[in-house]
This record gives sequence, structure tokens and C-alpha cells, in this order.
Amino acid sequence: MRRVVTGSAAALLCLVFLPALAHAQFAGAITGVVRDTSGGVLPGVTVEATSPVLIEKVRTVVTDDTGQYRIVDLLTGTYTMTFSLPGFSTVKRDGIEIAGTFVATVNADMRVGALEETITVTGETPVVDVQSVRAQQTVSKDVLAAIPSSRSGGGIQALIPGMSSNGDSGGITGGGGSAGQIHGSRGSDSRTYSDGLNIGWAGGGGGQWGNGVNVGVAQEVVLSTSGGLGEAETSGVSMNVIPREGGNTFSGSFAASGADGAWQGSNYTQSLKDQGLRAPSELNSMYEFNPMGGGRIIRDRLWFYTSYRQIATNNSTPGMFVNRNAGNPNSWSVDFDQSRQAFNDTLDQILSGRVTWQATPRNKINLSWQESIYKSNFKGGGSATTTPEAAVPSRMSPYHLQGATWSSPLSSRLLAEAGWGTFEARYRNPEPREDGTHNPRMIRAQEQSSMYGIGNLIYRMPAGVGGGFNHHLIGTKANNRASLSYVTGAHNMKFGYQGGFNNPNQTYQYFNEVINVRLNNGRANQLTQVITVDDSDARIKVTRNLWPTSFYAQDQWTSNRLTLQGGIRYDYYMMNYPESKIGGPGYTASAQPEHVYPSRSTQQVKWTDVTPRMGLAYDVFGDGKTAFKFNLGKYTQGVTAANNDFDLNPIIRTAISTTRDWTDNGDFVVNCDLANTEKNGECGAMNNKNLGKEVFDRTYDPGFVEGYGVRPYSWSLGLSVQQEVAPRVSVNVGYFRNWWGNWYTVDNQTNALADWTPYSITAPRDDRLPGGGGQVIDGLYDLVPGKVGQVAEWGTNSKNIAEQTENWQGVDVGVVARMRNGLTVQGGTSTGRKLADSCALRAALPEQGRGTRGATTSITDNGGSPVNPYCREVEPYQTSFRGLATYTVPRIDVQVSGTWRSDPGNDIAANFVANRAYVLANGTLGRNLSESANVTVNLIEPYTLFAERRNNVDLRIAKIFRYGRTRTQVGVDVFNLTNTDVVTGQSETFSPTSTAWLTPTSIQPARYMKLSAQIDF
Repeated sequence: MRRVVTGSAAALLCLVFLPALAHAQFAGAITGVVRDTSGGVLPGVTVEATSPVLIEKVRTVVTDDTGQYRIVDLLTGTYTMTFSLPGFSTVKRDGIEIAGTFVATVNADMRVGALEETITVTGETPVVDVQSVRAQQTVSKDVLAAIPSSRSGGGIQALIPGMSSNGDSGGITGGGGSAGQIHGSRGSDSRTYSDGLNIGWAGGGGGQWGNGVNVGVAQEVVLSTSGGLGEAETSGVSMNVIPREGGNTFSGSFAASGADGAWQGSNYTQSLKDQGLRAPSELNSMYEFNPMGGGRIIRDRLWFYTSYRQIATNNSTPGMFVNRNAGNPNSWSVDFDQSRQAFNDTLDQILSGRVTWQATPRNKINLSWQESIYKSNFKGGGSATTTPEAAVPSRMSPYHLQGATWSSPLSSRLLAEAGWGTFEARYRNPEPREDGTHNPRMIRAQEQSSMYGIGNLIYRMPAGVGGGFNHHLIGTKANNRASLSYVTGAHNMKFGYQGGFNNPNQTYQYFNEVINVRLNNGRANQLTQVITVDDSDARIKVTRNLWPTSFYAQDQWTSNRLTLQGGIRYDYYMMNYPESKIGGPGYTASAQPEHVYPSRSTQQVKWTDVTPRMGLAYDVFGDGKTAFKFNLGKYTQGVTAANNDFDLNPIIRTAISTTRDWTDNGDFVVNCDLANTEKNGECGAMNNKNLGKEVFDRTYDPGFVEGYGVRPYSWSLGLSVQQEVAPRVSVNVGYFRNWWGNWYTVDNQTNALADWTPYSITAPRDDRLPGGGGQVIDGLYDLVPGKVGQVAEWGTNSKNIAEQTENWQGVDVGVVARMRNGLTVQGGTSTGRKLADSCALRAALPEQGRGTRGATTSITDNGGSPVNPYCREVEPYQTSFRGLATYTVPRIDVQVSGTWRSDPGNDIAANFVANRAYVLANGTLGRNLSESANVTVNLIEPYTLFAERRNNVDLRIAKIFRYGRTRTQVGVDVFNLTNTDVVTGQSETFSPTSTAWLTPTSIQPARYMKLSAQIDF
């Protein structure tokens, strides 16, 4: 059980793997060719781009010998292009729209004439990027303001086909949301940025933290999903929230919205009642307000923009009620008060500011700052499987974002950029509850059976990662970057550096030596013990020093209709550890005397990688309306909580907790010597006999934690065709494939293959199971009794033992239409499947912990992995449909918009708890289980049984009022328009004597209306 601490610890490592990317990576460009009337190219033409979004007013370049030009690092906005050359009439082109990283191709034909003569050329803005291979989706502030949405990262990504986000129903549960996953990618590979500054971290099993993202103040949100060159560290999703800047004219906005239970209907149907849902989730209250504004301090020199956003929610918890026995240390049972339904509450507050300074005509500086507070479940809490008193109250107070960037066009062809940023957050997870139920003498309990109508119910006491109360300092002390771009018309070369430093730490506090008790039908069968007890001097603190350093070079070269792109990236990653200590005063008898590990005295991580990326874009017909694109790249993989035991910190590698059988006599008093590693009294032998010893559970292969090309990686391939099918309407069809390598594997070297006894069991007969049950589940393993508790692990590359395979492939189809009549449509489909196979590895190492479920494997000390026989998983091809549309009815200024989503249901498991008696009577083991009183076996092969499809439609109707420069929008959002009662989560604990299997644990929130208003001035 010491691994549970490692999950949080390794999660923090990813902060250093997330260096800030250069601003230009998220900026657009305008390029093209200038010719005379005979078709000959014109070098030396002065090309200017002007826009109100540029504090310097104008960007100027000159065409090269091939007549080509390129203006890079353009902010989102509308531009006017001017082409001038002595002896030729000046050419002007208005209305060029740039969004995200879009590269607009704007060609010009110049005729002989006076320079003072200006010819204005009209035409639609380009909608096909014929030079960039990056796959991206962009959502502008106007679209954000128009659609029914929470204006959060999660809400936006729910509209992107194939994205992992399932939507947030208008922010009914809060306003967070960070970069998700797509195309089978890892959560560790996703990146969340605010104006290019990384603020994401992959904690809690790989999910990205995004409470710090203030989407409400965004100029636009850019989601990149494929095709990154040297600037990109990983192949995963990057979500960049680009904040608004000030301007020469003061402008601002005030947005507010809210709803309560009176505005919600009910979808608590008879079908849900028949499925066992005891109470639905209902809206109690929610609100948001978000003032923002900015303008000039000095015209054309100094601009500012500031914003404050506050979001609060309160919702009842489906199927969960208050436990009358909460806070009573003498009670080990649950007594639900069904007149008091549990609820969840959140509060998110974000204050931010930004200053843009054009120090000189060639030097621009941006300064940004943000202070935030986030808290959840201090008064409420609970889930469908956790009682309120056991829910985890979280506080992140405060967390800070600061950043500074500098850019300078040293000449019309040379652009220099540099930046620094920091992200730091202090959070407690959990803290003592505020509802009066906190009692430090309480011990967390887990009931495996469904005796309370809920499988695997957690109650009595909260617990964070590691089973205790946590206090963490996370973030990145410094994200540094610098780059130099050489831009001509044909070439766009860039050379850059990314790096930084951080030393995240976390502190774990335990109030009792026994921190968790597992029960089955009310009888205790297992406990978890730790080596510290409620002593401030003995709280376990884990710190590490993290040093990433990267250099990259990339080039884009255009010749006629062909654009070639290439990049190469050098990454050096080092992780070492300051002085650490464990044991001594305040520790239990299980711990050894105090031991100090001097700084950098234990194994370190030192990885070196060089990864190539390449791409091709071809303007098929030469008219800028059809593009064929190809990209291929190798990327290093982020290390996060998904790699939950890849942390070389000496404290993490020391066993601070373990499980052991507990045959309680019913008095819930542990009648044994917990310091004794062997079976004694009511306690079985420790499942990890290294508890508290000056012995590392794990040693790492030096050839894996140090060296060149040994870091886990992925390859990413993309092929696509994009075409303009009508003015301002484009369609994109793409094929994508990702695959992974350098798997991390752990071998417990105290165990040989012969020490694992293979066996099978016969599943219970039950009409609810596929085929009525009764099938034989084989491929299970149990450790011989004499080897229980012996741990000496060796972490290495899996290819040293056996091969593993994982890949994803699929096809995406997208449509984007931004019509002049006010109609905007974005949407499409994503169809794909994952294949993962680790059977050869499992045959060699039955103790493997994660199988095909991630980039890493780990040993679990409760025997969970050896009873997962499904080492080959092949998903069927499944399709997701998502999109949005908005239209403003002319003359009456009524805005109508909607979003839609149709996603496959999740695959369903039937996790059967088989105790020793069942295995002995219905299996081939021929003896009692050795490590645990029971094992949990999934009776359904993964990806063979699925929940129902999830369909949702949201609608918005708003009236627009205009008074001079002021625009007011008052509207009503209707979420879950059809009031569907689709189940989005269900209990997967199976018992032939209980009806709790497939009981809904979450459903689509019932239809509700939210009033909203926004004033723009």
C-alpha cells in the first residue's frame, strides 16, 4: 500500500515536464506571393499588416527573391494588408481574419502605376491553411459568448469530436476543466496553457488540473491535437487560453449567470428507479459573475486588462444520503438519513491582470499575474459510493501565476523572443471538514459487499492520496524560454530553448496507525497500517528537484504549392532529491531509528533524447482552397501520476504503509502486535515486510533511468485533406495513428515464475451476465504462501523481459462555417479504436499491476493484478458526434444557438468479490488464497459490453440590445433540452445475491434553465 503515496508524489513530477511554449507556437501568420500582371514574381515589395489588436499598429516585411513574404506571430484579429513598390500601384486587401495558429495565404497582383494610387482588392478571408500541418480547433470569444456553455475548458472540449471530456452541463458542477485526451493519448501528455504559460499538472491518476484557467477572459481558446514540430514536447492535446489585451480605447465586459432548483425539471424516471437509483442529482444553486476591462495607459505604448471571476455551485449527490453515524468513533456501520440527501459544493475565484508595453518600436513586453482560490466539499461532499463524512474537502489557497514575455523584430526577417513564467499552488487535500463530523480518531472504512445497497462503499473518514491528510506545494519555480526566428517568404526557421526548475513537495499526516479497514458484509478482513501517528515532527515530507532542458530547431520551406516542415528536439531531463529523512521520534514501533539520506545520494533520473518531427502540406490546385497534409513525429512522454510508482525519491521507495489480513472478533479492536511482520493474534502477515525498514522496495535499472533514448515515447502520424467547399466553409478529413514504446516494467525479484500458481474459477450463474454467467475465468494467479510479503523490485524497460504493444487509429471529419450572414457552425465526427497487448509480459511476470492500462506497470500488494486475465484489449470502432451552431436573426437582434453531443457509452465491468471459500469451492487453486481474504475478478471481458449511448442537446436564446458602444445580451440557456435520463456511470460491483450491480451512480443532469446576461462596452 505504500504505492498510494507514490501516486501523488509522481503526479507532481510532471510539473517540470511542462515547460512554457513560445507564444509564437500559438500565434497565426499571413503569407503569400506577390506578382506583376505578367505573372512574374516581385522581390522587394513592402508588405504591411495592420490591425487594432497590434499595439505597435503595423507589422512590416519585404518579399524575398521568390516574391514570397511571411508575417508571423500575429494575434487573433482582423487585418488589413498593404503591398507597395515604387513604380507600381499600391494594393490593399481588407478583412483578413486570423484565429489561433491559422496561416492565411494572401497573394497580390501589382500593376505598373503611381505609388500614390491604391487598388483595394475584395475577397473572402481564406479558410484553408495550405502551409501548416498542425491539427487544431479554435473557439473565439464571440462564439464563447454566444453558445450555451460554462465558458470553461471542460465545456469547450466537450464540443470537440473525439475529446475525452463528456461535458459539464453548463458548469452545473463548477467552472474548471483542463486539456483532455484524444486519439488514445495519455493524460500525462496533455498540456494546459494560459497565454503559453503552462499551468497544468497531471494528478489524480493522470487527469490534468485546470481550475486555474480563466476561460471567461479569453480572446480565444486554441486546441491543438496533432502535428507539433520542435516546440512541442509531447504529442498530446495542448489547450491554450489566450487572454484579452487592452487597446487604445477602454473596453470591457460584465458577464453574469445563475440558476437554482426552481429552474430545473426532473428526469428521475421510473426506469431509473427500477435500476436502483435511490435519488437523483438535483441543482440546488449555481452562479457566476465575471467583470473585466482594459484600455490604454499611454496610447500605442502601454495597455492593460484585468478580470475577476467567481463561480459557485451546489448540487445534490445521486443516490447518497447523510450518515447518521458520521463522527461516531464507536460505530462501524452506516445508517442513512433518507430525509437529508448529500450535496457537493464548490467555490472558484480568479483575479488576473495583464500589461502590454511597447517599450520601443522594436521591443514589446507582456506582464501577467493571477491569484486564485479554489475549494470544494467543505460543507458538503460525497459521491454515489462515498458518504459525506468520508468525502475529501479540498482547498487550493492561494495559487499564483506570473509571467513575463519579450519579443523584438530585430529586422524585417529576424524575430527574437524570450519569456519567464511561474506557477505555484498550495493545497490541502483533504483538510478537516467544516460540517462538524471531523474526528481524528476515526478510521476510514470500505465495505466491499452491497449490504447498504452500494458496492464498495467508503465511509467514516476522508483520506487523500496515501490514505492520510495532505499538504502540498506544487508548481514550477521557473519556466524559461528563448527563441530566434529567421523569416523570409520561402523560409521560416526557428531555434529555441526551453527549460526551468522546480522542487515540488508534499507532506503527509496520519492520525492513527491503522488508517483504513476493509470489510465484507460488516466483517473486517483487511487493514492498512502506517509508520507515523499524528506527530508534527513525524509527518512525512517528500521533495524532489526537477531540471528540464530542451533545445529545438525547425524550418518551414515553401516552393510553389509545396510546403515542407521539419524539426528536431533535444531533451535533457534530470530529477534528484534534497536531503530527506525518515524514522525517529513520532514514528511507530514498525519504523527504524531516524535515517537521513544526504542530498543526491540515491539513484537519480537522467534522460537524454533527440526526437525528429516532419510534415508536408500541398496546395493541390494552387488556388488556396484544397490542401493535402502529412505529419509524422516522435515525442517524449510525460511522467505523471499515471506512472504511479516511477519516483526514485528515497522516501517513496521506503515502505511507509502496508496491508495485512485482519480476522476481527467483532469488537473492531486490533488485537495483534502491528510491529510484528508475521501472522500474530488477529492479524495476518504483512503484505510488505519491508515496512519502516531502511530498505528500498525498488531498485531501478541504471540503463532505464539514465541514458539516451530510454525515456518512454510515442510516435504520431497524421494524414488529412482540407477543402473550401463554399465561401467561408471548409471540410477536413483526417486519418490519425499513435503508438507507444519504452514501456516501464517492474519485476519482484523475490518471486520466480514458479512461485505463481495459475488457476481458474467458475463465474456465478446469473441471468444478468452475458450468456447467463457460469463461464470459466482462467489466467488467474496466486502467490505461494511462503513468498507473501517479500518485496525486492527491479524497475526496467519491459523489452528486457517481453514486448508490449499499444496503438490507436481512427478518422476525424470536421466542418467549419463562418458565414457573413451571422451563421457559425463547427462540428464533426471522430471514429477510432485502441489496441493494447501485454500478454507476453504477463506470462513472464504475473505480478504486473497495470497490464495494458497505461504507460507504466506496477506491482499491487493486494493481489489485484494477478487476477486480471485480460492482457489483450481491442476496442471496437466507435464514433462520436459533436458540434455547435449560432445564428443572429437580423433586424430583431435575437441570437439562437445550440450545441450537440452523441458519444458511445462506457464499457461495463462486473467486478465479483470471490472470497477464499468461493475460490476453494469453485476454482482450481486447490488451497486458500495466500495474500488476501478475497480477490476481485471482472467477469466480463473489457470492451465487449457497453452502456447506452449518451446524447445531449443544449439551446440558447438571447436578445441583443445596442446603445451606442454598449452591447447588452440577455438570454436563457436550456441544458439537456430533451430531458434525457441517460446513465453516465454505474456500479460495477457484482454479486449474485445483490441487485446493486449496474445501479446508476451518475446520470445526465435534468433539463434546467440558466439566466445569463453580458454587457460589452
